[in-house]
This record gives sequence, C-alpha cells and structure tokens, in this order.
Amino acid sequence: MSNNKNKQKHKTQTGGLQEKKIKVEPTKEEIKQEIKEDKIKRKEKRKERKKDKVKFTQKIRDLFAELKRVKWPTLPHALKQTGVVLGMVLVFSVILFGINYGLAELFNLLTKGL
Repeated sequence: MSNNKNKQKHKTQTGGLQEKKIKVEPTKEEIKQEIKEDKIKRKEKRKERKKDKVKFTQKIRDLFAELKRVKWPTLPHALKQTGVVLGMVLVFSVILFGINYGLAELFNLLTKGL
C-alpha cells in the first residue's frame, strides 16, 4: 500500500497544508499482492532451511569419510603408548614427592630453632 492512499491533505486555519492519516481498507488486489509476497517469503525461508539441512548432513557425511581415512593404532601399540604415559607420570610423581619432602624437612629445620 502506498503512503499517498493512506494520507489525506486538508487546509489548516493558518492556510498551510497538513497531512492527516486516515484509515483506508485495502483493496482485494492489495490483499492478493500481500498474500503473494508472503508466499514468496515463506518459500525463500523453506529453501534456506533446506540448505542448512543439506549443509548439516553433508558435514556428517564428511566427518564419517574422514574417520574412515584415519590410521587408527593397533591395540598393542595403544597399550604400549599408555604404559609409557603411566610410567612417566609415576617417575615425575616420585621426583616431585622427593622435592616436596626435602623442602618440608628443610623448612622444619629452619623453623625449629625459632
């Protein structure tokens, strides 16, 4: 609907022109045009949603394709690597425990005389 149809001009007491908004019922053609525009907008939104769904499903397909290409370690290799990690954790735990114990004993010797 155009703004010209919704406004009516009339003269004011000072002689100038002033625009006054009046309520005008839309014609059948205008209603039909609005319905067509709404349908077009809905179709565009559906297309966008469908594109998003396609993008998501394509990403899932790509994910599984990538997982098939990964060279997974064998069970013995994975167990060996796990053993190495646990061994290193144990070694560093013993080292840190020793440093902590030594510093605690040193602190006790220094504060014992006070």
